[in-house]
Amino acid sequence: MADDLPCRKQRRGWVGKTISELMPQDTLAALDGQQGFIPPRYGRAGHTTKALLEAGRELLRERPLDGLTNQEICAAAHVTTGAFYGRFNSKLAFFRALQTVMAEEADQRMAACLTKVETGDGGLQAGVRALLSEMRRVVLRHQGVLRATILEANGNAWQGFKQRRAAFVERSVPVLAALHGGGDKAALQRRIRIAFQFAIGSIINAILNNPGPLRLTSKEFDEELTRAFCAYVDSE
Repeated sequence: MADDLPCRKQRRGWVGKTISELMPQDTLAALDGQQGFIPPRYGRAGHTTKALLEAGRELLRERPLDGLTNQEICAAAHVTTGAFYGRFNSKLAFFRALQTVMAEEADQRMAACLTKVETGDGGLQAGVRALLSEMRRVVLRHQGVLRATILEANGNAWQGFKQRRAAFVERSVPVLAALHGGGDKAALQRRIRIAFQFAIGSIINAILNNPGPLRLTSKEFDEELTRAFCAYVDSE
């Protein structure tokens, strides 16, 4: 697992820190100013907001967005519908909040993982496994929200996620190229980008279709994606 990878180089004080320690803890701050969201004024109200978001995230694992009611979300969070409408003016605003929190958490976790890879002393395979493992875990945690985002009719949120993904790949390419350490630089970086395209495409296919034999719930997914990624990068 990415959280278990050693990080032994003394660089910028990151030694020995877990991914959770490298992350800011409150992703709700990303909702400040978001349309349709009423920010809580007290700590307890913040806990209720988190409970609602957690309930929605869990329910969307197995349910489509259009088949989910606000009453079911409230029941799962053990709060009243008044508590829901005291924070979100509609189910769409609630879903937008889920998307925002997911994007913020994904950015934080993947950036922290990339920091560990960059400052560690592992090779290419260890770095690739760390990044792909963390990516799978983020996707697994938010798979229902991601699925609903991909399938959303006339939705623009998926384009934003694609841009975030592309930005993360671009930050990762020079880090992984340095771990590889050989060959023509431009050609190597192009192979790394293509390998990311293959890996991310496999993860998206698993979100939408779950075709097997590899499942998002399995660490074997990490191992096989890493094997394929590194084999392609090493090809000439």
